[in-house]
Amino acid sequence: MAEVIDQGLLEYLESFLTESRRTRIQEILKWRTRWITLVLEDLVDPHNASACLRSAEACGLQDVHIIENRHPFQVKTGVSMGSAHWLSINRHTALDSANQNGNRSAEFEATTHCYDELKARGYTILATSPHESSISLPDVDLNQPLAIVFGSEKDGISPVARQKADYALRIPMYGFTESFNISVSAAITLYDLTGRLRRSSRKWQLSDEEKQELSLQWARHSLKRSDLLEQYYRNKGMDS
Repeated sequence: MAEVIDQGLLEYLESFLTESRRTRIQEILKWRTRWITLVLEDLVDPHNASACLRSAEACGLQDVHIIENRHPFQVKTGVSMGSAHWLSINRHTALDSANQNGNRSAEFEATTHCYDELKARGYTILATSPHESSISLPDVDLNQPLAIVFGSEKDGISPVARQKADYALRIPMYGFTESFNISVSAAITLYDLTGRLRRSSRKWQLSDEEKQELSLQWARHSLKRSDLLEQYYRNKGMDS
């Protein structure tokens, strides 16, 4: 559920930001989108995981979905460059799925749980695979919101991720090498899709309410001990 924004609190926190930081936040919000989302299933290498987050944030995505059936998701701060602070990270774990279903989680149940949530939000799911394809990257249609799924470095996407996806997606290759590294694949795919999306007539931008919510989140991230400032603001309001 979206946070109910206290406009007074937002303005109070923004008063501690530099003008350049406030301007920067508003400029970035203009390009943010939820039309495309990144899904990472059971990534093992923290360096790859971190690089994928960095590419997603740099390309203007807001949401990233993390699936943890077998491997916990880990990042390397030096690689991600703090990009996770500006993203909305949605984690799907086997334990969460088991608790929701009231029984022991089935194999790759976290993937099923993630897919169900994405489809309920209207996303078309494209699972990447270098060996099979029903659609090539240049031919991806942007008429519907897209969730792009990348699997583990060793095994790729799981059988469940492949079967339940709407399409299999392939990046065309022109050399002897069969595939790119996963973080490179994610960067190429997201850069291509977001570039085409912004040149399209689609209403891909965030709503005003979403922008307000993120403005507050990012103001908090931008300030040291923003929790103390927020506490002071609220206590001052109670004393009025």
